[in-house]
Amino acid sequence: MPFKEAVSDLVARVQGWLSSADQIGVLIAIVFVAIVIWLRKPLAKMVVGALDSLMTRLAVGLSDETKAELTVPTSILIATLSIFLALDVLQLPEFADGLVRRVLTSIAVLAVFAGWYNLCGPFVSLLSGETRLGVKMESGWMERVARFGVVLFGITALLTVWEVDISSALTGVGVLGAGLAIATQDLIRNLVAGMNNISEKRFSVGDVVQIEGVFVGTVEQIDLRSTLLRGFDQIPRYIPNSELANAVVLNYSQRRNRRVKLSIPLVLATTQAQILEFCDTLRKHLKESGDFDVSEDAPQYVHVEGLSDSAVLVMFYAWTNDPDYANFLEVTERLTLKIMELASACDTALAYPTQTLNMPDSTSDL
Repeated sequence: MPFKEAVSDLVARVQGWLSSADQIGVLIAIVFVAIVIWLRKPLAKMVVGALDSLMTRLAVGLSDETKAELTVPTSILIATLSIFLALDVLQLPEFADGLVRRVLTSIAVLAVFAGWYNLCGPFVSLLSGETRLGVKMESGWMERVARFGVVLFGITALLTVWEVDISSALTGVGVLGAGLAIATQDLIRNLVAGMNNISEKRFSVGDVVQIEGVFVGTVEQIDLRSTLLRGFDQIPRYIPNSELANAVVLNYSQRRNRRVKLSIPLVLATTQAQILEFCDTLRKHLKESGDFDVSEDAPQYVHVEGLSDSAVLVMFYAWTNDPDYANFLEVTERLTLKIMELASACDTALAYPTQTLNMPDSTSDL
């Protein structure tokens, strides 16, 4: 019978291989594979630990659940590689060697892509920049797309191992992809612009920004397609990233300090000595109050800048130490009270617009 003949032929080939094989080498290979399989879990944990250290340096550590999921495919991959190494020593018959290598290659492919599948979440987190940039992004859809791509490429690689011709299918997928790219070119442009905005660190969640020529608002969410800004009227605006990439964005939250610029009006009757005393005392307050940046990088000016119809104008120009708006209000409050105190101490007064009306004496006609 054909079946019995096939079995007999197989047995004869195996016996021929056993008689010609290096038995010591076969024994060493078997022992090596057994030791690696026995130690596969500790070795896999070492590999995953090294990967976790690398990811931690990139500011995206692996969770305990992810490390546990990676340990299984890594241990399978280690065991498969050990058998691959042993095949060169075993020198199996050609028919068996080819079959075993394809099976092992398939197992290795499945293990690799299973590992990539489990890493989609951490890698998407790295792309979105949540940890390093303070960006809050909706990345669930990105993770699903990444996992779909891993599954698709995994199936393609597995079919290639077994020499299954999928060129026609890939051609169809390529045509479909080209059509989708044309149909979604606006989405792709926004995706690229969103990644550019994130990489340039132009703004992050919580920053108060002004889109020049549009409005001022607070950044609430940054996605790869659009950015959510909420204006001071509490109305959310979803702005496409392609528009933000080409716009001038003023980020008020990234400034180092706030400017204080005042024109202090003193009455015209103020003498030169009183003006100089007022300016000197105000400069002393600027230097010693601790409210202002007195470094060389921050200009400070206290000078008479001119005259108006009703006052001598003294310019006060300085920068606060803290960019916080609440601190700015406190600084300006203390400065205002100090100015009022100095005006009184210098025997002068703050001016305000006045107008003199000359009324005719109505009794003169009586």
